[in-house]
Amino acid sequence: MPALRQRRHCGNAGRKGLGRKVMACYRLSQKHMKIIAIANQKGGTAKTTTTAALAVLLARGGTPTHLVDMDPQASLTQAFGLKDETDGLYHALTDRTGLPVKTVSRNLTLTPSTVELGRTETELLSETGREFFLRTSLEKTPLPESSVLLLDCPPSLGVLSVNCLATAGGMIAVIQPGGFELHALAHLHFTVQAIRERVNPDLHILGAIITNAHRRRKITEQVRLEVGRVYPLLGTIRADARLLYATTAGAIQHLTRSKALDDYAAVVDELCPVLP
Repeated sequence: MPALRQRRHCGNAGRKGLGRKVMACYRLSQKHMKIIAIANQKGGTAKTTTTAALAVLLARGGTPTHLVDMDPQASLTQAFGLKDETDGLYHALTDRTGLPVKTVSRNLTLTPSTVELGRTETELLSETGREFFLRTSLEKTPLPESSVLLLDCPPSLGVLSVNCLATAGGMIAVIQPGGFELHALAHLHFTVQAIRERVNPDLHILGAIITNAHRRRKITEQVRLEVGRVYPLLGTIRADARLLYATTAGAIQHLTRSKALDDYAAVVDELCPVLP
């Protein structure tokens, strides 16, 4: 396993105290506290599924929640059975206008993505202030003041991911058990530190979520220990076919029975103390 740089934890490491621990470590401003980037530059970690599941549960609990699908693969958009024929997100970012907003269900809205969004990786590369295009568009987007925003980052560390990290107040890393995934997490950790120093000092790591876990496998416990040396562990999500099928079918908002969804509900409980 690659060694990740150890951080100082505050408070107890148990699940029940984790929410208080995060609050003590990270005092986010009210404005930025509401924006959380879900990130990992390695693909296949269930990052998009995690974003969708957290949003569904927050919305069901009465929290106005808005999703921004910043991945040109548009997997988050497809998870809710939606599509965008107008390439609205691409035009909003390049024209510095408000984001398109589609209603998914009660308390839940989404800015959909399309493959056209991938053009921004090259078109914005030479633009001055390219790190802040998403922030500018969000400031022009009418959303309820009490909304929590979840940003689904693409599996890379290009312009789109940097925009997410430059806009957010908190970041959640999503990781699957495995040695390669830990290498990617270490790279993400150093990138976040650079973003904090140069672009967004309000960005903080809220914790990590381990997904698609088989708790009896030794690798799962090894990854839990390694990740826990660096980040607060927000939860371990069991592998679950029901959640996978619902996401693939574009119907995750209708899923009610799932062991993975139960695990994500525990993660939401951990996050509640750091949300407005």
